[in-house]
Amino acid sequence: MSDHDILDIPSVLTNISSCTISQPGSDEYEKSNNSYFSAFENELKPRYIAQPNTAQQVQDLIKELGFHATSGNIQVAIRGGGHTPFAGSANIHNGITIDLRGLKGVALSADKYTVTIGAGETWTSVYQELEKYGLTVPGGRVGRIGVSGFLLGGGLSMFSTRTGFACDSVIEFEVVLSSGVLVRANAEERADLWIALKGGLNNFGVVTSFKMRTIKSCDIWGGVTYYMPGTFNEVLQRACDFVHNEQDIDTHIMCSAGYGYGHQAVSCVMYHTGGIENPPSLQRFTSIEPQISQMCTMRTAKHLDFCDELSKFSTDGIRQYWASITVKPDISMMEMFHDKWQEALAKIKDAEGFIFSFGFHPLTKALLENSKKAGGNAMAIPPSDGPLLVILINPIWTLPEDDERIFQTVGALVDELRSIATEKGLLHRYIFTNYAFKEDDVISGYGEESVLKLREVSRKYDPEGMFQKGVLGGFKLPK
Repeated sequence: MSDHDILDIPSVLTNISSCTISQPGSDEYEKSNNSYFSAFENELKPRYIAQPNTAQQVQDLIKELGFHATSGNIQVAIRGGGHTPFAGSANIHNGITIDLRGLKGVALSADKYTVTIGAGETWTSVYQELEKYGLTVPGGRVGRIGVSGFLLGGGLSMFSTRTGFACDSVIEFEVVLSSGVLVRANAEERADLWIALKGGLNNFGVVTSFKMRTIKSCDIWGGVTYYMPGTFNEVLQRACDFVHNEQDIDTHIMCSAGYGYGHQAVSCVMYHTGGIENPPSLQRFTSIEPQISQMCTMRTAKHLDFCDELSKFSTDGIRQYWASITVKPDISMMEMFHDKWQEALAKIKDAEGFIFSFGFHPLTKALLENSKKAGGNAMAIPPSDGPLLVILINPIWTLPEDDERIFQTVGALVDELRSIATEKGLLHRYIFTNYAFKEDDVISGYGEESVLKLREVSRKYDPEGMFQKGVLGGFKLPK
């Protein structure tokens, strides 16, 4: 961006009434720009941060910025909760970041069957409001993350076996198009855009609110069970048995091996959303020994309580990121994965504040079947492809001087896992969008047919290509 272009920005922004526009050095700017999930986003310095509080203000911003962004004079970032960790996902150096966290509101319909959620909300605030009415929604498993990026990336909830991806419970999007026009997209009106936004990220417009189906907030039995590190193979074997054979659709699990501050452990986060204590479907995990009993948290509680528990497992503003691949379940391959993770760990565990996890999250056939029944989404995973495992690699560390070797080592690890799975014919095209790494070609992983449809939707609703040319963050449509 040239100096001339930078000087033109204020004149563009002056036409936007009552929207907070902040610059470096101001309290509003510093508070916003230092509040991302990862240090890598905090370290970017936009020229201006715009903080709209209404959909109308978002419209005004897009109307004023659209031409300049499309022509390359201004680069724009769209921020929801700001939890995607890689630099540039929701922030932009020397450009304009639109921070949507002022778009608040959790409005329950009169019949209580649906709830409209502002794009700036977090799941904790949504669950807190709905709990007053004995309701909830199939949203994030971690309460403190933002609503927008989670839903636009697909999202997994603890109800996913029964309801599909979290985005499959969105029955309507309110979205500002590149023209500045505010429209609604649902199964009857702009259905192509509705489907595209379920996994399509920020490629088609700026979503200002989401309307979701509500469900009853019943008692849930679950929590986290910790095991000694030697139990990994047993946990793995039982997880593979679970994804191939379990028929109880009120279950949800996440398994992982983890390292932190010199110690290793294995864990299984598990829930029975029907509230049955230690149900037969989960006894394959609760019976594994030896457990680290003083750390286990199994109990009966509400949805909000469990999501608040997982919120405590991460901290904002530190050096952290995710990388992911998706594979068909195979015990021998997963054992190899674990061995490769251990080898990578040995190379970088001396980094200050280092924490490292290797997790796997099931996509069961029931989840994929119920996703398809909900009307379809951009990911377009056929139920016949299931079951699948989403592999999550998550390093956390303290010092910038360790960046290069950690990125290099973890990148090589993920490449090696992908190569192993490819050789065995067990790699799936899909990369779980919410855990994807910045270099991944995520949208291509949705399959050729879906990519063609997404391109058509882009041409239809963003004919000048503002959200491809001017909004660089997130994962763009393949060219």
